[in-house]
Amino acid sequence: MERTTDIDVVLALMKGRVDLYGDRFGSVQFQRGMLTLLHSKTITVRVLTTLKSAPNMKPLKALGAQVNTLPSSFTGSMVIVQGRAVILPLKHGGYAIMRGPTEAAQTQGLMELYWRYSSPY
Repeated sequence: MERTTDIDVVLALMKGRVDLYGDRFGSVQFQRGMLTLLHSKTITVRVLTTLKSAPNMKPLKALGAQVNTLPSSFTGSMVIVQGRAVILPLKHGGYAIMRGPTEAAQTQGLMELYWRYSSPY
């Protein structure tokens, strides 16, 4: 697992389907980068968050992201770039990144169950 504070490294991983789990995903620069990528159709986005945090996802939803909620609280956040990487925003800034299709697929497989129990926002 690598760690970085370089937002350009993180955003360069974003291609295809991107799933966001949690309610905080990093810096304003990261959020703007995600919106730009979604607007350009470089990525498609699914968000799984809490009902309390769902209104904060309106900019993503306005650009076509699927936003679902769970009746729970998240203690952390995670970004899965399908087939490429798992990205963990760190509480004190920066990101931890696990690269590789196997790691991404295994983590995605574990998280898919939660989508079945979520509700569209």
